Amino acid sequence: MGKRACVLLGIALCLQSAAAMAQELPGGISAFSIEAETGLVLLEHNADVVRAPASMVKIMLMLLVVEGLERGDWTLQTPIEASRHAQRMGGTQVYLHEGEVHPLEALMIAVAVASANDAAMAVAEGLWGSEEAYLAKVNERARELGMDSSEFHSVHGLPPDRGEEPDKTTARDMAALAQACVRHPQILEWTSTVSFELRPAEGKKYTTNTLMRQMPECDGLKTGYIRSAGFCITATAEREGLRIISVVMGYNDNRARFDLAGRLLQEGLDDVRKERVVIRGVTPAPTVRVANSETKAVALEFSDDLWVTVRRSDWDRILVVLDHPEEMRAPMEAKTKVGEVRVELDGDILSQTSIFLPVALKEAGWMWKVEHAVFSLFGVAD
Repeated sequence: MGKRACVLLGIALCLQSAAAMAQELPGGISAFSIEAETGLVLLEHNADVVRAPASMVKIMLMLLVVEGLERGDWTLQTPIEASRHAQRMGGTQVYLHEGEVHPLEALMIAVAVASANDAAMAVAEGLWGSEEAYLAKVNERARELGMDSSEFHSVHGLPPDRGEEPDKTTARDMAALAQACVRHPQILEWTSTVSFELRPAEGKKYTTNTLMRQMPECDGLKTGYIRSAGFCITATAEREGLRIISVVMGYNDNRARFDLAGRLLQEGLDDVRKERVVIRGVTPAPTVRVANSETKAVALEFSDDLWVTVRRSDWDRILVVLDHPEEMRAPMEAKTKVGEVRVELDGDILSQTSIFLPVALKEAGWMWKVEHAVFSLFGVAD
């Protein structure tokens, strides 16, 4: 069994730090920070307030395009022709003309780096046939991701025209979308691109995510701004296999959103510890006694690696629990599951896997049983 050790001072300081930071934030903004793989919440502030996401809606376009790539529905070289509707998009754009054709990858880079509204519409219409068909898929995917507070009514995040519904989401929902996105290296390749040229004669266009210039570990994802949304960003950063996602929405200060998002990412990378605590195939101690067999004891093994991701101040409270019989009786087949190992924090199971018997246990022959019975009768150790 593992040992439990508590560092109450460290826990208190950690909680105090997170609470103090949340209290420092302006009441009118939303902020949410998580560890990407497990969803461990590091900070939340107005995380469920429904807001307009502005151009952060384009993160969903990136996800759907990449999922289609992985299914083989299209390729990065699939030609996309701009419609008159795409040409007429306002806001940030790369000034596509009706009938102009570009490969899918070029337009997705324009979406990810320059937040091009016309490129986003061209891709949505080109791959799904119409804006309406694309939006139906968007909202279906949002429900699958558990984004229960989100409704998407636009491809680009621009303010709605008269009679149209606005896009709605929350910082918590945007983090869930970002979690799905960071599992795909292609998306991070797009969002970590600092500059690109759609038409070489026009020169380079640069990323709207200036946080990447301030923080080398930052490799995405997307900014957003319209008046009703304020300045927003869904950002992510990775260091040595640990990835943090932070969402900031509703700021009235362009630079402040980057400063806060960067601070949340940096504190997450510094505060979270990710370690392998159980290694597949490594024998747990002690070995287990075996009855009815010439084999007196056997070493058991773990089925899988177990990793845990926790705040550093919680590490000393991690408990590894081995649950298996003290004795087994032959015969038993190899690979039989005989128990489990759990990693717990304050009674909550963080991860678990099986403990199994790596070798077969043969039942002892009759001669051994007779000798063993005689030894036992006269109190002689065998």
